[in-house]
Amino acid sequence: EIRLSLVGSEMCIRDSSGMQSRLLKNILSVSGVLILVKALGFFKQMVIAGIFGANAETDLINLSYGFIGDIQYLLVQVMLTAVVSVYIHVKEETQNEAGQFASDTLCAGTIVVAAISATIFMLSPWISKLLAPSYSQELSSQLGGYIRLFSPILIPLVWMAVFHALLNSNKRFIPGQLEGLYQSVILVIVIILGAPYLGVDSLVIGYWLYATFSAGFLGYQARTYLRKSSRNPFRNPQVRSLLAMVGPLSIGYGAVYINQMVDKILVSGLADGTVTAMSYAATLSNLVGTLICSLCSVLYAHVTEYISQEKEQAVAQLTERAILVLVILLLPVTVIAVSQAEDIVLLIYGRGAFDAEAAAMTAQALMGYSLSFIPLALREVYSRVQYGYQDSKHPAVNSVIGIACNVTLSILLCRKFGVFGVTLASSVATLVIGMLNVQSARRTASFLSLKSLWNLTPNILIGGILSILLTWGCKQWLAELPLLIRLCLTTFFVFSGYSVLVIPAVWKTGLIKPCHFSRKQR
Repeated sequence: EIRLSLVGSEMCIRDSSGMQSRLLKNILSVSGVLILVKALGFFKQMVIAGIFGANAETDLINLSYGFIGDIQYLLVQVMLTAVVSVYIHVKEETQNEAGQFASDTLCAGTIVVAAISATIFMLSPWISKLLAPSYSQELSSQLGGYIRLFSPILIPLVWMAVFHALLNSNKRFIPGQLEGLYQSVILVIVIILGAPYLGVDSLVIGYWLYATFSAGFLGYQARTYLRKSSRNPFRNPQVRSLLAMVGPLSIGYGAVYINQMVDKILVSGLADGTVTAMSYAATLSNLVGTLICSLCSVLYAHVTEYISQEKEQAVAQLTERAILVLVILLLPVTVIAVSQAEDIVLLIYGRGAFDAEAAAMTAQALMGYSLSFIPLALREVYSRVQYGYQDSKHPAVNSVIGIACNVTLSILLCRKFGVFGVTLASSVATLVIGMLNVQSARRTASFLSLKSLWNLTPNILIGGILSILLTWGCKQWLAELPLLIRLCLTTFFVFSGYSVLVIPAVWKTGLIKPCHFSRKQR
């Protein structure tokens, strides 16, 4: 009996070690790809800013595709969450049933989104008024035309979302992360070739080509996970389970969409180019935001698998380590992004038609958005745990509270602080949702703990104060250096000082050790 118990314990340890090793490998792979994709995304934005600048025409494109892009974000997040959760549980029983569920989901998603696209097309005049109520009749009419051009693009976008979810469910995370690469490459080529003849309309062609190509590529990658199904997709019990999650998930993730829509409505009444400047700032902050969400997608696939296998201790350890690592890494990133916002904006966009006024507006927006990094980590990590238990109700309620907070604060702060006030309100709302998600996740899974994070809070706060002092000192000492060198040195000094204070304290907890990354462990 003792011998069998020891053998069982050894097998459990090996299994846990193997899962952690695969998780680490997946996270590092996704991180590397995302850095490349975001670097190309910055280059894309530099090309767009350099050729078109920030003006009324670019505002029209950003408002119209931004509206569709927000719906795309909603589709992708809902599908990644609902499909992964249901698919993994079904796959535990039979692979063939999982494949039929995937095919039925693709069919049902196409039908639903086609109806949504048709509705957006017909309601485009009213949508344009809602997005920019201060626009003249002529500008509002042009905005409605762009919305009609973009509305059918939702169909290939939902295909991308379903294929992406299937790949993530089967631990193939890289193909889905390459979507941004295709968008950047295709848009840059189309803009360079088409801008002299089509102007900003070349962006419309570029977005359509990107969606069509990406849907085809992801579909080819995910083809092996689809099985032929002859039944009505809406009568599939697994699809019904998915649809039961879609409503609350749409509310939960829709908080982001509604917050961004409120932000754009408010700033559309400010100076020309403000909407575009906020879009440029969002692109910069999304480097960190997308990395957080993508890493949480990797975490979600593993956590859901642990939940389906009823491994509570593994769920608790993985969640605790994830939030600890994210908070530790994101604090100095937040300090640098806020304190060096103007230098970052000038480095990325400061050329061509992008003038000093556009740089100032973009920097203010970036400062506000950057304060959301740690709240976003809290929101994403603990919402994914609840989704793993197929609990989408509580995150939805938390998001509704966050929406109310964002709308109220945006209206109050926009008048006094302009675009900075609007983006700051968005970050505060994200913090509210994140804290509420922590509480509701711990009610769903009482074994979850934040003990290690609370124990390290004094060290993290001292490291954050040191980071602020170092950025202030670097502004004084390195002011005469070229922009790129100044930013690189500031980043080096901040991370070095912060690491000296925080990393030894983390290792002492035993939660994260150097040996976790050793060759022997792998």
